[in-house]
Amino acid sequence: MSIRSPEWSGSRACRCSSARHDRCECSMSSESPNLLTLKLPKELGGLEADLRTQFLATEAASRKDGSAGWNETFTTTSAAIAAARLPEEGFAEVAASATGGAAWPPFTGTFPLSGRAAPAPDGVVLTGRWGFASGIVDAAWVVAGCTTESGPRWAVIPIEQVTVHDTWQVSGLEETLSHDYSVDNVFVPHSRLFDLSQPPPRGGILHRLPMYALISPDHCGVSLGIARRALDEIAIAAAGKNRLTSAAPLDERPAFQRDLGQADTQLRAARALVLEVLDEIWEAGAGGGPVSDELVQRARAAATHAADTAVEVASMAYRRGGGTVLYQDHPLNRCFRDAHAATQHVHVTDEMYELVGANLLGGQPD
Repeated sequence: MSIRSPEWSGSRACRCSSARHDRCECSMSSESPNLLTLKLPKELGGLEADLRTQFLATEAASRKDGSAGWNETFTTTSAAIAAARLPEEGFAEVAASATGGAAWPPFTGTFPLSGRAAPAPDGVVLTGRWGFASGIVDAAWVVAGCTTESGPRWAVIPIEQVTVHDTWQVSGLEETLSHDYSVDNVFVPHSRLFDLSQPPPRGGILHRLPMYALISPDHCGVSLGIARRALDEIAIAAAGKNRLTSAAPLDERPAFQRDLGQADTQLRAARALVLEVLDEIWEAGAGGGPVSDELVQRARAAATHAADTAVEVASMAYRRGGGTVLYQDHPLNRCFRDAHAATQHVHVTDEMYELVGANLLGGQPD
């Protein structure tokens, strides 16, 4: 496919960042409804797609709009984990709340153990505050990590019992509207608590993978989709583009051609690495054996490398884009900010490079 003929054409400059608490048009997109069920258990009519398929779908959505790709894949993850792991009574309660013919309602979730759960008859009383709840303006339920007397648990709470705080004043992925939320002395029955350390009662291969393996396609797809959009945009913008001090249009300058070719090669190499390790994880899971810590570390290193590469590619495109990229609604400005924002998730960390290096040396780092 020619770099001048992107699959996704035109600018989709969502204005959700100015809406703050209104429904976010870039999340839960009806343009790619299958993305919303990629991880749902088959018992709910979900696809339980393999990791490669999930990556490709997320990459395509993120190529069109980084925030849309982020919200669609991460809200899907929260929904699917709850669907696979809730006890039967809680599962039935949540499923019954779905509207519009859907099998499962929209979710968001924050998995760090930021809540405190006090024991109560038939459940717990939960208090806490969580951050980075992507797509919460569309959610009917939230997943919230907490500590209980029995250890870590994850609570499923109806949005009506949650306070959403307008905190998402950020640079990058603004349209995800990933606000903080809190609860104060909210009762959660045992039927809406689950334990990630136990096998899920529903779902197949996908839901038996380690958590960091389960979410690797999400991060990789978002970063590489954003970066590919940046190359799409700069290749189109470069045609006939002249700067006052330049004698030749940008697309005729060897220095730019080199930058573009190098960025495309870097992006393709990062993508090939991601697909290789995702396929290895899926094969290990499908074979019935455990997915090794070393393989999960390689997956996270590949995600980190994808995010690093996306920043390099988007930065090159931004630098070459000229003065108009300074405007926040310019696609290259958005790609630049979104690519940098994606590097800040806990899944993406330079520590994974250290662990992979230590494994190559036959040990673990200090």
